[in-house]
Amino acid sequence: MGDYKEFLRNFREKNLKKRKVRDKNKPIAVWIQDDIYRDFKIGKSLTIILRTEGCFYAKEGGCIMCSYLMDSSPEKITSENIINQFNYAIEKYKEKLKELKDFSVKIFTSGSFLDDREVHREAREYIFKKLSEFENLKEVAIESRPEFITEKKLNEIRKYLNINVEIGVGIESFNEEIRNYAINKGITNEQIIKVIELAKNYNIGIKAYLLIKPPFITEKDAIKDAIQSANECIKLGCSRISFCPTTIHKGSLIEYFWNKNQYRPPFLWSIIEILKNVKKENKNALIMCDTSGVGSERGAHNLYGCKCNKIIKKRLEKFTLTQDIDVLNVECECKKLWEAYLYVESKNIVPLGDERKIFK
Repeated sequence: MGDYKEFLRNFREKNLKKRKVRDKNKPIAVWIQDDIYRDFKIGKSLTIILRTEGCFYAKEGGCIMCSYLMDSSPEKITSENIINQFNYAIEKYKEKLKELKDFSVKIFTSGSFLDDREVHREAREYIFKKLSEFENLKEVAIESRPEFITEKKLNEIRKYLNINVEIGVGIESFNEEIRNYAINKGITNEQIIKVIELAKNYNIGIKAYLLIKPPFITEKDAIKDAIQSANECIKLGCSRISFCPTTIHKGSLIEYFWNKNQYRPPFLWSIIEILKNVKKENKNALIMCDTSGVGSERGAHNLYGCKCNKIIKKRLEKFTLTQDIDVLNVECECKKLWEAYLYVESKNIVPLGDERKIFK
């Protein structure tokens, strides 16, 4: 395991040299979109992706499917920079936000918002205080690895915000072998359970990010793992489930395997199977699916170039907003390819090969 960790660290360091210097006083991105609140009502959300020095766990090798660290700054980022980025985002949409009956704010860092090395306490408190001044703000969402979710940090949040707050945690899988050997997440089930219980004491939700199709397991096992992981997270009291189908990030280790035709992103049929199963078992749970990259060759897709890719992407987006599993009732001839793929994998037969070449 030591050699594996060292390999991942060296692999990451090599790619980090490719990072470019960007404006430290502007966020990576900011936008407004339709979203679903924890009470299942549909509204608007303002998403702000802050540019920080990046996920410190990723700098040590990190999760093998992730390369968000490449968006981080190769230069020192101060509290003043973070505050300027936040102010830039708010100022850009200030008038639009005033017009809304209510809205939510999502603040991401491509790492952990609660890690003092990424976002200093004074910057966090400034952001929380400014957000508390919006009378029509309904929810706030941030992200963090579990080791940074402490009583001190939760008290820090509740000092300023008495509205719905949710912390997204990359649980990825509730199977520890998959999470730590196939993904290299570096967290335990014990940590996850502790954080969920701790957050409940502060009436703060934990949004479980679950990876659909980690590397080194079959498509069929990936389906089973996603369903079992979601059911367990719901049972433990996670406020919502956000499924993240694996996308091939540039500069990630999983891209290395993908380039060698040793990994294929999940089929959209697999995602539909997972969402239908979990929602049927947990009718009152809030289930979402990230559609970043969906339909492209680097993201979850069915038969390469098939028209159903775009159709299903729109259906997945609609499901997230409506929670109606009937919108996932889609049919296409390429479903037979998915069924064949599951079969040949179950028989330990090498799958079909590079469909990007075969079916293009």
